[in-house]
Formats: sequence, structure tokens, C-alpha cells
Amino acid sequence: MIIELIPVVEITNYDNDIPLPPNGPYWEYSEDWENYHHQTNVEAGYSKDLKSYSKGSSLYQINNISDADLLKLIQKEIDVQQSEDNLGIEDLVSPFYGGYVLKIDGTNKYFPQCCSDLGDIEEWNDLLDDEENNFYMGHPSPRIIKDTNTITFDFLNSEIQENYCPPILADLLTVDKEKLAKAIQEAKKELDIFAKKLIKINGAENLNIPNIEKILVYGNA
Repeated sequence: MIIELIPVVEITNYDNDIPLPPNGPYWEYSEDWENYHHQTNVEAGYSKDLKSYSKGSSLYQINNISDADLLKLIQKEIDVQQSEDNLGIEDLVSPFYGGYVLKIDGTNKYFPQCCSDLGDIEEWNDLLDDEENNFYMGHPSPRIIKDTNTITFDFLNSEIQENYCPPILADLLTVDKEKLAKAIQEAKKELDIFAKKLIKINGAENLNIPNIEKILVYGNA
């Protein structure tokens, strides 16, 4: 079993002049939705080279995003998190939406759900703690069953009974704990590279955002 944990961020743009695809969901009409996201992203100022992690989705692997596109994403995040007081960078307190794709033997098994973000790496890390049984990667999130050498994701008995998007084909998914631990460490290495990229852009563009990497990656300053 080869386990990977892929850090991704959500990039979603809308444009009144670009019609939404007539059919959904995106995983069933991936070509239509991929074209839509490409058009709206380019119209919003992102590069034509920006490619989604999974065709049709609005998730993008963090270290495949160019510096120019990442700058656009930072600027958008400042606008999105703007409070009524319009404090600018002082309003920046939350990490990028997105999360982690659980990939097993080359197949994407579990995508981050609604409200998940990069800060949820701590949730994955807590899976390795035998005393911790709570797990959150957006809603819904699976119930966790821990054994000596394995961790089982119970998607059927989620605390919040909502549909997973995209759907998860198996009710239960059991992984080797040691292999998952290695995948988590690799994901953390990717986060470190991404954090250094944020710091570089912050300096080069004179954004002057204190602790930019701690906020946008880990959700703390």
C-alpha cells in the first residue's frame, strides 16, 4: 500500500459574463467544469498554466502554483477576510481553504470537504495519537477507528450525515498507521516549501504581512 497526502488549496472565481456549466456535479462533467474554472481564473488574473489537481475541481496542489498565481491568491484572501473595519492585512487570520487529498496506490480516495483548510494538517497529525479519536477535515468527516497498527476511516457513520463530494465508494477505508505517518511527514515537507514561498513573495512584493506563513498555512500567528 502506497499512501500519499496531497496538500491542496481552493481557488474559485466567478464571472457574470461566463455562464456556469449546465450540468453537474463536476466529477461527472469534469471537462465542462475544468473549462469553466480555467476561463474564470484567467478572467480574474490568474495564469493560463494554472491546472487543477483533479479535472473539474477547484483544488490546486500547493507547490504547483506559480509565484504570480500565489500572489493573486494572497491578495484575494486579504479581500475575502476583510472585516467591516477594513483593517487590511490585520484582518488576515485564517489559513487557505483546501486541505489534503488522501491518495492510495495512485487513486484519490478522500478529498477535503466543505470548510476544510490547510491548518487541518494538525487533524491528520492527531490521528497518530492513540488518545485522540476526533478528526475533522471539513463536513462531513469520518468516524475514526484505531487499532494497534491501523487506522480506519468510517465514512458511513459520520457524525454529520451529509454526502461526501466527490462520493466515497467504500464505507470503510483502513490504512497502515506507519505508512500514513510517513505520508503526513511528506505533506509537512511540502507545507514547509510552500511557507518559504509565501515568505519570499511577502518580501518581494512588500506586502508586509507579519507571520504570513503561520497564518495562511497553519492558521496561527
